[in-house]
Amino acid sequence: MREMWVWMLLMALSFVNDRSHCCVEEERVSLLEIKAWFNHARAAGSYDQLEGWDKEYFNCCDWDPHRVVCDNTTNRVIELHLSGVNYEDLGLNAVEEYLYLNASLFLPFKELEILDLSVNQLVGGFKNQGSMLSIFF
Repeated sequence: MREMWVWMLLMALSFVNDRSHCCVEEERVSLLEIKAWFNHARAAGSYDQLEGWDKEYFNCCDWDPHRVVCDNTTNRVIELHLSGVNYEDLGLNAVEEYLYLNASLFLPFKELEILDLSVNQLVGGFKNQGSMLSIFF
């Protein structure tokens, strides 16, 4: 009987432990807002570069390891590689449309060190980015 209780306790702890390895909820919500912004801004019919970012999956650190990198200890997002998410080859004669990104979307990322927004036809800038953050446009 005691072995059964030990087994049940270990099973319960494993479920709790799995949830503790998820990314920070505030950052997960912010990533979904960033995806929504890019989806709204992108041209109709163009490919959704962030389709793996899904609200049904709680661990945003596992969504796309090429775009979202998390710290192994804190589970906080430390790198966001969003290069080319909104890029469309418009051709030589097309008029390019530049987009203004709401920088407040990135405020929840307290440990963000690298933010790559290159090749997205974005304009504007980031102020008070701090010495720990590298931003690529």
